[in-house]
Amino acid sequence: MATFTYKPLTTELARAVQVPTNGPLVEVHLNDTSNLPKGDGSRTGAAPAHCVLNEHYKLFAERIRNLTVYEDDLWIVTAPKCGTTWTQEMLWLLDNALDYQRAAEINLIHRSIFIEFSALVPGFDQNTIALVEQMQRPRHIKSHLPMALLPQQLWTVRPRIVYCARNPKDMVTSFYHHYRHMHGYTGPKDTFFEAILHDLVMFQPQIPHTLDFWALRNEPNVLFLHFEEMKRNNAAVLKRACEFLGKSYSQEELQRLEQHLSFEVMKTNDSANNSILLKLMKSISATDDNKDSFQFMRKGMVGSHREELSSEYIERLNAYIGRQLRGSSFKFHE
Repeated sequence: MATFTYKPLTTELARAVQVPTNGPLVEVHLNDTSNLPKGDGSRTGAAPAHCVLNEHYKLFAERIRNLTVYEDDLWIVTAPKCGTTWTQEMLWLLDNALDYQRAAEINLIHRSIFIEFSALVPGFDQNTIALVEQMQRPRHIKSHLPMALLPQQLWTVRPRIVYCARNPKDMVTSFYHHYRHMHGYTGPKDTFFEAILHDLVMFQPQIPHTLDFWALRNEPNVLFLHFEEMKRNNAAVLKRACEFLGKSYSQEELQRLEQHLSFEVMKTNDSANNSILLKLMKSISATDDNKDSFQFMRKGMVGSHREELSSEYIERLNAYIGRQLRGSSFKFHE
């Protein structure tokens, strides 16, 4: 039996949100899910999250699935636009003795490699899976893939995994701007938002992705965070992260780190704000515009969707969220 099933997305709405940078999109499903972790059992009876990726991903799916995983790895897993970069910088510094000088000298994209990036951007001239394989240990690795598509050794070797969740309403808003400026999407905003409700956009659906990891939140090698919690009380998050990593820092050291991780500082920190990735994607997607003031770290706010989404769409999105959360005790933070 084949490891994965690929379902082409060919409806008019699906084609409307596909971009040349990524190519045609497909749903990717893992066929044999029997070896995936069950966690607290809250996902029993529910299929693990599939994922919308691109045709090019097929060339890399098995290699990612069969990647050698080490016990001292640290994996940062999120859906897109859910505090990933923020979490990466926080965990790297906590895990590396708060070495700000090294963090400034080595860009975050090299300190915490986005493993599936080259699979999703055919125009990128490096193999990010190979880069992960060649990383010096202990490795920090970023992924937006759902549980079912991640390396199978994650569930037997059990390295450290940090997951960050974010309210879908803010994710959708942020992801629209990301898709437009990073991937070169030029279609109507309403079309993109409609496609979200039908799980037709890259890396969707978000909610089952989150629920799969919520079920693992009590595992000793898993730390489950909320974007909104990091915004409102990052001091408490830093304390939890230190306990998770087995690290101990003084109150003064953690206060300095909290300031370093503030949105205002991160936004201007070119070693950690993904400005280098933005330039790369603009080059690949041929959307480079010197007049474009878009920044990868755009607002970083809680509740910013209220400024951009219509009340009618919010109502529909709330219904969509409610359907996907039905039967679960999990709630996204507002």
